[in-house]
Amino acid sequence: MSVSFWKARSSIPIEQTSQSVPVLNGLSFSGGQELRIQVPATTKFIQPKECYLQADFKIKMDAAAPPTKLQLDARLGGQVLIKDIRIFSSAATGSVLLEEIQGYNSMVSVMRDYDTNDSEKKKRAMTEGATIWVPQCRGTEGSTRSECADTPTNPYFKDITAGNKTVAFTQSDYTTAKLCLPLETGIFRSDKVWVNMLTGLEIVITLEDAGKCVRQLDSVLRNRRLALNPRFHSTDGSVGAPALWNIASGPVSKFYIFKEFNSNMSPALCPFVVGERINFCDHLTNASLTAFTVGGVAASPTILEINDKSASGVLEIVLTAAATMTSADDMVSGEMSVYSQSVETSPDYAAGYELSNVELVVQEVDMGKSYVADLMAGMKEKGVIVHDILSATNYRYSQAANDVVANIRVPLSQARAKSIVCVPTDATVYSQSASISCTGTYDVGPGVGEDVTLFASDQLRGISDQLTNYQFFYGGRLQPSRPVRCSKTSSKVSIDAQPLIETSKALVQANINARSLACFNSNFVVARAFALNMGVYDTRNTDFNLQVNYQGTAPDKPKLWNMYCFGLRRINVRQDNISVEV
Repeated sequence: MSVSFWKARSSIPIEQTSQSVPVLNGLSFSGGQELRIQVPATTKFIQPKECYLQADFKIKMDAAAPPTKLQLDARLGGQVLIKDIRIFSSAATGSVLLEEIQGYNSMVSVMRDYDTNDSEKKKRAMTEGATIWVPQCRGTEGSTRSECADTPTNPYFKDITAGNKTVAFTQSDYTTAKLCLPLETGIFRSDKVWVNMLTGLEIVITLEDAGKCVRQLDSVLRNRRLALNPRFHSTDGSVGAPALWNIASGPVSKFYIFKEFNSNMSPALCPFVVGERINFCDHLTNASLTAFTVGGVAASPTILEINDKSASGVLEIVLTAAATMTSADDMVSGEMSVYSQSVETSPDYAAGYELSNVELVVQEVDMGKSYVADLMAGMKEKGVIVHDILSATNYRYSQAANDVVANIRVPLSQARAKSIVCVPTDATVYSQSASISCTGTYDVGPGVGEDVTLFASDQLRGISDQLTNYQFFYGGRLQPSRPVRCSKTSSKVSIDAQPLIETSKALVQANINARSLACFNSNFVVARAFALNMGVYDTRNTDFNLQVNYQGTAPDKPKLWNMYCFGLRRINVRQDNISVEV
């Protein structure tokens, strides 16, 4: 006999209260550690979709390196901290693995990049620690935008609202951000009441390493959105005839940047901090043309002060020590961008983070004593409560950089599969310094339209990486019948329509609303819907392969494919045991 609590009397008054369930195994956590939360069976009924993980978060800057402003991934926010997640039952019937998602943050990156709009971004900025584009931090002539350039409202460091910057930026300038993170798993995305009195829940979360979570601002990086960076004006701040900077200039103790470029209208909006190590590069070609000596030793300049010079329409950058240019090229007004070297030139850079006061805020539902009595009576008569959840299983595959053709076998085993979403992430082993500063990561070169360009990989999002076409093989035939072309997308200068159509259908089946396809290139996925509408597909006892071709140019990067197969998972709850059907 199958018992459904949704067939109970509709007139039952229902009360809902919030309770906080703390972590079992510690007070504070950092990258690579594991945290455990147990929702006891005494919490009889919960509303999973309204539960969320709450924590205090603070970035730990490398004290041995020059300072810079750091933040979490702009679109993922605190979700980037969750590497893997496992959910077990914890009731007297025993511990059963109900759900497991490896590469959770990579999966959520697809959700956040495709299922989004401006309203959702603003909500996540208030709750999840994401950041948004703000007009005060627009790029050159207002044409370049980035969510990772917010200086006035950033939740991770203090806002300097007025006056010049004359005090060094230190660890004390980082603030504690409050994170409220919905758990994007099948169980916690369900809008049906969970009978926790019969299951109990234990959530085990493995935290991601800091190098994959923490980023410098886009507006100080050479390899991201260079049009966001402050632009060199002169060495004298002259309005009429700004002085260039070259070998003949001799030692220079200060220089000036434009205020009208990149919205650097005040020291508070300038993305650099006192103590930051800087250099210069061509704002069009991204080429570094400058070399300096400081005190007779080859070194980059370091900022001592950032002062407002309103009369001249510039900001004054005072250096800790006079710098002498040693390269042969001239720095001409308006042609050179300033970028940070605080992390880039610190090969052993060691940023970190602290997660504290972690708790799961649980929405408990009071179904009433009579309902509980009826439910338990039914369970004693060999009743079964069935929970159907839409969950994801990650199948991983490593692809070498020189593989121009790859036939990837995926051992799918879901009886009710809905779609598969494959995320080809960069598998290169980077130092933390390279990851945070985007140095030597996925760089497609200068002069490409920024609306369709990915300048760096965070190793969580997909990269097209010269992919020519792809095709799936299952059910004894190639699907779709013709290869899906991706060469225009891979070129970063145009768009292929068919991959977008395939992606949209697959995301819908995964219960991800494809409200935006703007990230088709910055988070590239290969996807296929197995069925439409309410349909499912049985993947058991069938060969399943993904064929990818790089026929024009060999790929640049080795890849770790995260292949998320979304399907219905059935959790059967009986009085004496719990079983899971996939």
